[in-house]
Amino acid sequence: MSARNEFEPGPDEPIWEEIHDRLMGHPDLEVTEVEIEVEEGRVTLVGRVGSRESKWLAEELTRAVPGVQDVRNRLKVARW
Repeated sequence: MSARNEFEPGPDEPIWEEIHDRLMGHPDLEVTEVEIEVEEGRVTLVGRVGSRESKWLAEELTRAVPGVQDVRNRLKVARW
């Protein structure tokens, strides 16, 4: 096993970046309070969104990213 340079992106970094870009770039999704965690292709979405539809849209967009093995959707619908 070799040590990885701490500045070298890990295998989950491209997955995180693609999810981030898709969620931030979607016109029907407000994700300013969403955290994305990726570990070995398993993604956890945590935070708040504005509607139930946004919660499921975020999950759908995440599942479509190549390399995603599983999605844990822990998003809460905010009650503004």
